[in-house]
Amino acid sequence: MRHRRQPTRNRTGWTSNVLNELSELFVAHAATVQRPVLDIGAAYGVATLPALAAGATVYANDADPTHLAALEAATPPAHRPRLRLLPGRFPQDLDLPPASLDAVHASNVLHFLTGNELTAGLALIRRWLAPGGRLFIQAGTPYQQPFQAFIPIYEERVRTGVPWPGWIEDTRAISTHKKLGQIPRSLHLLDEQVLTNLLTTAGLAVEHSWTYCRRDLPRSMHLNGREGVGCIASSYTE
Repeated sequence: MRHRRQPTRNRTGWTSNVLNELSELFVAHAATVQRPVLDIGAAYGVATLPALAAGATVYANDADPTHLAALEAATPPAHRPRLRLLPGRFPQDLDLPPASLDAVHASNVLHFLTGNELTAGLALIRRWLAPGGRLFIQAGTPYQQPFQAFIPIYEERVRTGVPWPGWIEDTRAISTHKKLGQIPRSLHLLDEQVLTNLLTTAGLAVEHSWTYCRRDLPRSMHLNGREGVGCIASSYTE
């Protein structure tokens, strides 16, 4: 398949027609579970459509309902009974029953949330996951070409224990990179340490975390192989 990137309509970056490495793991897991799975920030369905094809029941969430309309139109008729659309901004607009999900996928979503939204959102995910359910996260780190000037600031904040060290109020104040026009002005960059601490505090068990340069990241964003952080966590079994 030829790799294509498509800007999101609400300027939250772009989406790809190729699964990144973390999303591949989510789709493989979704094929093995019985309860529904949730795709947060599904956009046009790069992860939702393969999860449906794998046999999963998928709740697809996105802040822009036009993304979800396009996703629904692209869903084969045979799979539509297993697709539920959930328009709204995570976490404030979503409400699901406790222990109703076997997996949650959040790829390139969490770095658009404030610290308070991150805390609230992870608490909700912990509530929604059934015992043994898994959370799959991919997020952007400070170690990307557009944010080189922010790296010393970030590392000093981490060293001195500043809450939410990766929060950037205005990315345009630290970079003139051409891709910044495709994202909101404020951004919350995360790394492995910050993310695993957040998950542990939320009551989730971190199974695996790593930094990497995901295959669908534009070359103009590449820096040193730590451009993204992936994490898989699970809710505790009873």
